[in-house]
Amino acid sequence: MGRRILIGVLVVAAVLITVFHVFYVSTLEKERFREKLLTFKILCGERKSQGYDLREAEDLAGEAEENFKRGNYRVANELLNSAFESLERASANTTCKNFTLEAKERLSKVKVASLYERVTDGAIINRSIEEVIDLLRETGTDFIFRGFWRWSPCPNKCEQLPSLRAKQRCKFTGYSYEHLRNVISKIKAEMPNVIFCGAIPSQIIHKRVVWNPETEEVIRYPETWKLALDPQKLGINVSKERFQCEFGKTHLWVPRDLDCRFYDPGNVTAYFPDLTNPKFQELLLSWAERQIDAGADAIWIDMLFTQSKILAKITKDINHPAVKESYEAACKIVDEIHRYGDAKGRYVYVGSWATAAMYPYPPPNLDFVTLSPSAKEIREMKLDEEKWDEKLKAVKQKFSDIQVFAFIDWAATTKTPLGVFSQSLSKEEQKAFLEIADSFFTERGVIFIYPVHGGTMGVDAEILSFGKSRVYDSLSPEFQTYETIKELSQRKGSG
Repeated sequence: MGRRILIGVLVVAAVLITVFHVFYVSTLEKERFREKLLTFKILCGERKSQGYDLREAEDLAGEAEENFKRGNYRVANELLNSAFESLERASANTTCKNFTLEAKERLSKVKVASLYERVTDGAIINRSIEEVIDLLRETGTDFIFRGFWRWSPCPNKCEQLPSLRAKQRCKFTGYSYEHLRNVISKIKAEMPNVIFCGAIPSQIIHKRVVWNPETEEVIRYPETWKLALDPQKLGINVSKERFQCEFGKTHLWVPRDLDCRFYDPGNVTAYFPDLTNPKFQELLLSWAERQIDAGADAIWIDMLFTQSKILAKITKDINHPAVKESYEAACKIVDEIHRYGDAKGRYVYVGSWATAAMYPYPPPNLDFVTLSPSAKEIREMKLDEEKWDEKLKAVKQKFSDIQVFAFIDWAATTKTPLGVFSQSLSKEEQKAFLEIADSFFTERGVIFIYPVHGGTMGVDAEILSFGKSRVYDSLSPEFQTYETIKELSQRKGSG
C-alpha cells in the first residue's frame, strides 16, 4: 500500500515538474520572441532612415507576429529568423536613398507654412481658386497645411451622391476628390515647388454611412458599429458602450448630459474607431491614398496616437499590450502611406501630433510633427517657455532631426485655442499674438503655421467670418489679420 502511494506521489511530482517545465520554457520563449521582435524593429527603423528597402523583411516580421498571436510559436520564430536574414541581405537602394534625402532636404528648407483648409471651399465665401493662389504666393507659402480635410464621407465625384440636394451641396462646397485634383493642379501650375499637405482623421467613423473611395465599398450601420473601439476586446475592463459614450461627449456626438447607462449606438452620429481593426486601417489608408492620387505631397493624420494614449490612461500602464498594439497600428499607417507614395514614384511626407514622444517604443517614421499653444496661453498672450522647452526637448530626443510645426488648433466648441483666439481676443490682440507666437517658435527652430483660412471656431462661436461662417478667415472684416500674416511671412521669406 505504502509503495503504491509512493509511486503515485512520484508520478504526480513528475507530471507537475513536466507542466512547470513546459510552462516555464513557453513563457521564456515568448519573452525571448518579444525581445527579438523589438530588436528587429529598432534595427529596421535605423536601416529605413538610411534608405534601405526593407519591405520583404517587414512583411516576414509581420507574419511572424501574427503567428505568435495565434500561438504558432515555432512558425513565428522561423519567420522572424527569416526576417533577420532578409534584413542582413537588404542593400541600400541608392536611387531610393537619394530620393528620400532630397525629399527630406526639401521639407527642411520650408520657411513659410500657411493653414488653408480647404482650398476647394471658395464658393462659400465667394473666393476663386485664382484668388487663393494669389494669397499663397503673396505670403511666399512653401507648405500648405491641411489644404484638404476629409472629415465626413467624401465622394470621388459629386455625381456619385444619391440625391439632387447632396450633389448640389457637394458642388457648392467643393467637397469631392475631383475638386481636389483640379485645384491642386492649378496650384502646382503656379507654384510648382509648394508642398501640399492634405489631412485625415483617425478618430471618427460616421454611424450612418462611410465608404472607401478606392474600392467604392459602402459600409452602413450597424456594420459601422463593428468598427468602433471596444476596450474589452483588447483586454481592458471597460465596456464598449461606456467608452464610446464618454469619448462621444468630447466631440458632441453624444449629449454631454446623457447618463451613459442609456447610451444607444443607434442614436448617435459617430464612433471612435479601433485603429487595430484591419477594416478600419484599410478605410483610413484609402482616405489618404485618394488625396495622394489627387496630387497631395503630404498627409497629416489627426489624433493618430490617441487610442494608445487613452488606453494608457485607462490602464495606468504605458506598457500594457493594448497600448503597445495600438501604438504599433499607428506606426503601421505611417509606413503604409510611405509605401503607397513609393509605389507611385513619389515621396509622400507623413505627419501627426507629437504624441508619440511620450512612449518607450521605437519612434514612428514620421516626417514632421505638430504642436499647438494652449487656449490659456492664447488668452493670456504669453507662451510658457519652460513647458515648451521641455516639450521640444522630448520631441528632439525621440525623433532626432525632425521638422516641427506649431499651429492654433481647434475642436467642437470655443473652449479651444482657435476658439479663444477668434472669440476672446480683439483684432489687435490677434495680430499681436501672431507676432508673439511667430517670434517665440522661430527662436526654437519651430515653424509657426499662419492661420490664413480654416479651422472651426466652435458651434457656439458668435463672431463669424463675413458674418456667416464659423470657419476662421484672416481676411474677413471681423478679424483682419491677413496683413500681419503677410508682413511676418514676407519678412521670414526674405530672411
